[in-house]
Amino acid sequence: MIRQIALRRPRVSLPQMKQWPGYALTYAACCCASAFAVWACSPNVFIAAPALVLLAAAFSVALAFGCGGQEWVHNRFSGQDFVQHNEVGGFIIAVAGTLYAVLLGFLTVVAWQHFADARQLVALESAAATDAWHAAIGLPYGARSRVRRDALDYANRMVSNEWPAMRAGRFDSHADYIVMDAITAAGAFKPANLMQSNSQNATFQQLSVLHDVRMRRLAENASGISWFEWLVLLLSATCITAFCWLFGLSNTRVHLMMTAVVAILSTSVLVLLFEL
Repeated sequence: MIRQIALRRPRVSLPQMKQWPGYALTYAACCCASAFAVWACSPNVFIAAPALVLLAAAFSVALAFGCGGQEWVHNRFSGQDFVQHNEVGGFIIAVAGTLYAVLLGFLTVVAWQHFADARQLVALESAAATDAWHAAIGLPYGARSRVRRDALDYANRMVSNEWPAMRAGRFDSHADYIVMDAITAAGAFKPANLMQSNSQNATFQQLSVLHDVRMRRLAENASGISWFEWLVLLLSATCITAFCWLFGLSNTRVHLMMTAVVAILSTSVLVLLFEL
């Protein structure tokens, strides 16, 4: 009975088993080419994508490249060719991995600092706009209404126009005219009493903070990780993953798991950098 059940099980021939690494590499290459084409046409697709979806897609490509490439390479050489170089390869990958870890850690800290600074600048900017609204309470009716209208227009244009434009490195030039109009409204009259004078000074101060913080925010947005730095990171991650193929273990499944862990760790940090 056991023999009959074993004979009924579908068997996969050796040539068919050797084809899956080629399929995995083809899948990884097609995904990378498609991602590059989408990024060239519409980068906002990646920016607007949920982080978990982007991470899952990156994992599938990294695992297909890492595990598929390892099987493809090992099918073309004997296992002894890899085992006899394990000792030398261990020292080399330790040096290469350390260099890549230093580069990746440095850029992660830089990106995280930019992210934290941008959040702080946005908080200061919104607080300055709100304070300018409240500080205009002591101005004459015409100037007070004009300053508050400009503050509301500024907030709406930031949310609807400038923040989406910042994804592509642009900004809303009309926001400068709004700030200047508010400054002109606050300074186009002579204070008649101490209340108007104090309100005028406070409004000027908050509008100046609003203008300066916005300039800092735009400068911060333009100083992110450049395309050349991304290219170096991707090439380095590819080299580290491909170096794992040059080792030889008696258990191929354990070797595949090690390569998969390296690919997943590198991909996780790269996706984190992109999200920041």
